[in-house]
Amino acid sequence: MLSDFSGHLEYIDNLAKNTLIAYTGDCSEFIRYFEQKRSDGFKFGSVSVAEARLYLIDLRKKGLKQVSIARKLDSLKRFGDFLTDSGKWKNNPFRDLPYPKMEHYRARYLSAEEAFGMLSFEFAGDFAGKRDRAMLDLFYGCGLRLSELVGIDTNDIRFGERVIRILGKGSKYRVVPLGPKSAEVLKSYLEERTLKMQSGNFSIKAGRAVFLNIRGNRLTPRSVGRIVKKYLLMASEQNGLSTHSLRHSFATHLLEAGANLRAVQQMLGHSSLKTTQKYAHTTTGRLIAVYKRAHPRSEKV
Repeated sequence: MLSDFSGHLEYIDNLAKNTLIAYTGDCSEFIRYFEQKRSDGFKFGSVSVAEARLYLIDLRKKGLKQVSIARKLDSLKRFGDFLTDSGKWKNNPFRDLPYPKMEHYRARYLSAEEAFGMLSFEFAGDFAGKRDRAMLDLFYGCGLRLSELVGIDTNDIRFGERVIRILGKGSKYRVVPLGPKSAEVLKSYLEERTLKMQSGNFSIKAGRAVFLNIRGNRLTPRSVGRIVKKYLLMASEQNGLSTHSLRHSFATHLLEAGANLRAVQQMLGHSSLKTTQKYAHTTTGRLIAVYKRAHPRSEKV
């Protein structure tokens, strides 16, 4: 059942691997819920709209955020459509349930001073130090997602054109600019990577993967998150910062400097301009501050 649904999501809807795992996990939780709640367990076609609504209420009672509940509801709508189309459900009890109202999104990001301070740390001159420096620089300098940075291969980097090819959500490629400083830092790390491989004490097991652990395997998202968080704690006193905070910082600082919203959208790999607009909150405040300070009629605002 779930394996068939997973195959449908992968080959028909062409969802990214992480999204695929999240959606099937949501549906698996839903099935376990009914197996525990009902004496007859989970049966195809036996879930009512009222029961579907109670499941969402139960998620809310457990303290899940609205955005998480919305994602789970989206998973279950897709699951219900799949079961209905395959004749296993008479109707989809989740189809007509409304998505929860989203909380106001507030991105966490570093100030420009904090970001530059972090990249000015005295990193170790060994393999791990140069690798960490390059990862931080690409997160902030290119606005990458965690999965995108982990997935970079050596053949994705074009130093001559000073760009990197990135595999983003939905298995879609985009090309992002590689600044001169980022290029310099990345090149230094790759040279160290080559020297380590040539030393004979280091075997690269991950083929063309750029970012490796000390055993020569591609770094996992969890490992990268742990490494980056260490530096973020040193750079800022803010709580809850993550690798994604560097992506937020990239977008916010570009917009504050006057970058075109559409260009930022393309660099971030957003399919919708609306997604990119959430980073414009500080830009709006800055424009108002400039207006109040400089415009002769500002006191009447």
